[in-house]
Amino acid sequence: MQRTMNRTVAVLVAAALLGASPAGAQDSLAGKNVTLIIGFGAGGGYDLWGRLVARHIGKHLPGNPTVVPQNMPGAGSLIAANWLANVAPKDGTAIAIIPSATLFENLLGNPQARFDARALRWLVSLNDYTAVVAAWHDTPFMTADDLFSKEFLVGGNAAASDTTVWPLLLNALIGTRNKVVKGYAGTAGIGLAIERGEVQGVIGDDWASIKANKASWLRENKVRILMQMTADRHADLSDVPLAGEFAKDDDNGRVLALFVARQKYGRPFLAPPGTPDAVVDTYQAAFAKLVTDADFLRDTEQAQLIIKVAPGEEVTALVNSLHALSRTVLDRASALIRSIAQ
Repeated sequence: MQRTMNRTVAVLVAAALLGASPAGAQDSLAGKNVTLIIGFGAGGGYDLWGRLVARHIGKHLPGNPTVVPQNMPGAGSLIAANWLANVAPKDGTAIAIIPSATLFENLLGNPQARFDARALRWLVSLNDYTAVVAAWHDTPFMTADDLFSKEFLVGGNAAASDTTVWPLLLNALIGTRNKVVKGYAGTAGIGLAIERGEVQGVIGDDWASIKANKASWLRENKVRILMQMTADRHADLSDVPLAGEFAKDDDNGRVLALFVARQKYGRPFLAPPGTPDAVVDTYQAAFAKLVTDADFLRDTEQAQLIIKVAPGEEVTALVNSLHALSRTVLDRASALIRSIAQ
């Protein structure tokens, strides 16, 4: 009961933060389809969040349009991000859920990232992202210390994906010995590879996604969580150390903090750059209603997803603050990303 009460208080506060419906709503979307792009393939956490939002948000938009989820995987979600920034219509008929980490690729010098995160219209984030190191139960990795003495074989997606970037960042910044097998289709594909014994675990998947999509792993003690890449320890993982606790010096610590901060708002929904303020206001009001929608809350509860809302303005402020970091930190981070991509 306490959990239910806490959840109710949280979503009511979130709704107040997000604001009320704008005066003079945007033109009706009646009779139109809204495309909700999901930057990964089917079966992972982003897919689950995207499809749940697509199922419910239409009734909170003017004209009650049909919202159609569409997976657009590839290049660590860069394909989806580039589409949103350069191709998507700006009239409210296209939004997306794309990892916030992907949306900083341009800042860190990736020439394939054809967008500026500051120009994107950040609508809301529905949860944070707690990237973790997860090792399969029959491997010799018992604690975080083992990551520094043994080679850890992990599955990865594309070069720009969290599951490829994080293992190699940890090698460079804290001295782990991770080896990445790239090319798996999303975290669902990595999960199958772990179960088949092709790899020993995964680094960079979200703790909430593991709880939702791999509940049997936790229930049957088939996976060990060894480390978390967050600013503060997650309430569920109070005995699991932070990656930052292993940083060897202040310079590495500052660069690691940048990579941690860019994923703070881990389930962001966005509209294309140039989308009118009236359309953005309409969507933000719709999300404010969504997070108090009983049907949506029931579905998220059943999927074991926790709602932790950050309004679009808050996410935008973080984006701007990271773009204002010292050139020294950004250049070091950029050099690391370039070396990982090679």
